[in-house]
Amino acid sequence: MQQQEWKFGAHQIRHEAPDLVVAVFSGMLNLEDMKRAVEIYGQVAKSGGYYMIADIGNSQLQAEARRYLSDNSKAEWFKGCVYVGADMVQQTFGKVISLGMFLTGKSEFKTEFVKTMAEAHAWVEQQRRANLRKSG
Repeated sequence: MQQQEWKFGAHQIRHEAPDLVVAVFSGMLNLEDMKRAVEIYGQVAKSGGYYMIADIGNSQLQAEARRYLSDNSKAEWFKGCVYVGADMVQQTFGKVISLGMFLTGKSEFKTEFVKTMAEAHAWVEQQRRANLRKSG
């Protein structure tokens, strides 16, 4: 799958080959926004698992959107997730999602919280190198 980009409302998601999805959320995410995001996540996963960078520092997630994300995301879609700019509430929710992914059968679900996009990209590269060492 070549790089693809989706925009809906004030939000943007892009797939960067081979295995990265970058989502930038701005403002309030409602249920319809989250349904679209989860649909995109699943569509990209048809080409294989990927790392997710989610820039959530300028966003808020409505409760029903949060539930939808928890109930409809699949652990096998993700190699790991790094959140950029998360406040304490968002970090707590990110940890709950990770625990849920772990409990659905994934042996581990790596989650990280960073302040900048550069740190997020560095984390993904570090994970890729670690996975190469494990498989090599």
